[in-house]
Amino acid sequence: MVEVMVSLLDEMVRREASDLHLTSGAPSFLRVEGRFYALPGVSSKELAAWLDARGDVRTRLQEVRTGVDFALTHAGRRLRGNAYLVRGGMALTLRLLPARIPTLAEIGAPPGFCSLAQARHGLILVTGRVGSGKTTSLASLLMALTAAAADSERRGLHVITFEDPIEYLCEASGSLIHQRELGRDFLSFSEALRSALREDPDVLLVTELRDVAAVRAALAAAEAGMLVLSTLHARTAAEAVQRLADFFPAEERAAARAALAAAVTAIAAQQLVAGTSGRQAVFEVLLRTPAICRMIHDGEERQIPSAMLAGRREGMTTFAAEGRRLLQAGKLTRCGYEALMEEVRDGGIHLSGASP
Repeated sequence: MVEVMVSLLDEMVRREASDLHLTSGAPSFLRVEGRFYALPGVSSKELAAWLDARGDVRTRLQEVRTGVDFALTHAGRRLRGNAYLVRGGMALTLRLLPARIPTLAEIGAPPGFCSLAQARHGLILVTGRVGSGKTTSLASLLMALTAAAADSERRGLHVITFEDPIEYLCEASGSLIHQRELGRDFLSFSEALRSALREDPDVLLVTELRDVAAVRAALAAAEAGMLVLSTLHARTAAEAVQRLADFFPAEERAAARAALAAAVTAIAAQQLVAGTSGRQAVFEVLLRTPAICRMIHDGEERQIPSAMLAGRREGMTTFAAEGRRLLQAGKLTRCGYEALMEEVRDGGIHLSGASP
């Protein structure tokens, strides 16, 4: 392994940086709590040699050109990587995952999200921007589900995950967890989901719903009685509903909304903003109620935030309400709260009660 790469990765782990950016022939950069720090660069030869040690990453990159995802372990820590091309040269971004899967309490999940550890069927989505912590929250929820099952009459779960790539290595006493990786263990999310229905699963986890075929398969699995967990790039829960419907052709959207209304158990959106002790995760949580189901069915996304505010007793919360609570509890800075609200306003969904 190339010495300069070992040194950079060691520094990343030592400083608990979220990301390491490498470009052949240019300085490297660490992102620590949202800030960039320059480090020594790597040459094209050094980066190529390191990627060659990762199997066929460089070969696939030359074939697809758009970028190649992979994962690795360094110094006992899991990292997710993406190799890509810049002006014909190689570049690489690595993300450091937490040393272990944190609990729901440790990620700051509100009670409504924690209650999902008791869910048995339906569709649960965790949404947010790239880098908002969706994968970690999904892994935390999965561990909470297996822990709850171990203490119940079920005595465990059969979990099948479909990942690109496998990030966290999951183990749970009393449960069987089969982690499958795109390109190595399956070739299509939608086909793998359909096949999994014949493999006696209790929980299916899909790292991301990327296309209409995957959404159809996820809804079908939820309708068949499975618990389906996945992520989606959407800034708010209401925006997630709209995005899911928009996957479908116009002539199918009414039927898609009906299927989503029947399948959805919860949608949790999250963001990472400035907290008083580093970056703070802020959640909003939409839970299944008759009113929410009707709004999803009828395409009334703009009414969802108000219904979430009205559903506080059921465990629902909006970014506005949760951000205000964290601000008053001293966990969120004023700057972090204002950045949160600006981000939500940019999402195009009106929020009631946005002022602290």
